[in-house]
Amino acid sequence: MTRSRLDRTRRAVEAAASCEGFSLDPDQSALVDRLARLGDELARSRRRPVRGLYVWGPAGRGKSWLAGAFFAAVAAGLPAGAAKRVHVYDLFRELHAAIHAQRVSALAGPRPAVGQGGPTRGWRTRVAAPVAEPAPPGPPEESPEPRPGAVDAAIDDLLRGTTLLYLDELHLHDTGDATLLTRLLRRAFASGVVVLATSNFEPGTLLPNPLWHHVAEPGIALLRAHLDVVELAGPTDYRTLGGRGREGFAAGAWLRPGTTAQLAARGLVAPTPGSRGVVHTGTRSFEVTAVRAGGDVREGELWVTFDDLAGRPTSTLEYLDWAARFRRWVVTDVPLLTDVDREAQQRFIAVVDVLVDADVELVVTSPHALHAFRTAMPDRPDAFRTASRLLLLADHGDDLDPSERPSDG
Repeated sequence: MTRSRLDRTRRAVEAAASCEGFSLDPDQSALVDRLARLGDELARSRRRPVRGLYVWGPAGRGKSWLAGAFFAAVAAGLPAGAAKRVHVYDLFRELHAAIHAQRVSALAGPRPAVGQGGPTRGWRTRVAAPVAEPAPPGPPEESPEPRPGAVDAAIDDLLRGTTLLYLDELHLHDTGDATLLTRLLRRAFASGVVVLATSNFEPGTLLPNPLWHHVAEPGIALLRAHLDVVELAGPTDYRTLGGRGREGFAAGAWLRPGTTAQLAARGLVAPTPGSRGVVHTGTRSFEVTAVRAGGDVREGELWVTFDDLAGRPTSTLEYLDWAARFRRWVVTDVPLLTDVDREAQQRFIAVVDVLVDADVELVVTSPHALHAFRTAMPDRPDAFRTASRLLLLADHGDDLDPSERPSDG
């Protein structure tokens, strides 16, 4: 083990923490030591397999931040493109798009003629002419390696040239994604790719629905076989300590009730009635309160009501697309999640996840105080993460009820 390399990795993470204005606690420091060993093994490995790392624990303990700082330090010493970081939402979006492209490409190829594997129903076909007896078989030939199907070909494209794959915020609530993750892990480990993952879930609790958990079990077994599982569970959710005033998501605010004066204090002007806009994603169109374009990429402003955003069939694909196009989202009239249906709850949770990962500013207007919203979270698998992440927003409440004021404890 190379002590100087370990020290360099640790110093790089500590320097990044110092720039953010905090120092590592003992639990975080222990994780950095383990990450540094992983970096050293990556640098020294030749043909010897390197075990990856699966870091899990409650929200707000610094898992993604520490893994990201480590990733940045290690990626600088690897060939260009050898280290790949992907958030779970982006991972599945990329794979689904690539699989679709593979299938479209296959359909565009030559099609078999009728009677040679093509469609025959409803067609008149001629009686085949007698075929001569086949010649005796010659010596067996080596069969060519089978061409991978669309799914494996898409995964191979994603992994090509990758040494370290960082899966950020890994969680599973969909059987299709669970199956896709298993395929990805199987091919990654067969190719010698080292995987680093962060999650709020211990591997055995991925896809927690007991009716479907068995679908995730092959992928869970692969994670346990190839990654060391480390818990980061310090006592403090660091988002409760503030962190306001930064850029991106943390520059946002929760405004109750969202008066003209509150908006103006943040440099915002509410759209006039009748100025509805439309955003397009692929072939789908969505009416929103307003779309204000900016001069640069992702310099626009999206205004949308909670009902327009989460109360109708929108999806993570739309949120990812809009997050890439708008630097600020203003979501108005946000109710308590316990007052809406489960689909709307899950959509809003996904919106917050996507905006945090894309570091897009979020301004919320609501008749409810942030404290009341957070303490009335529904029993949803990822609601705890949303409650933690919303603490990054500046809380501007107007005439809070005593029962809605957060306690000093």
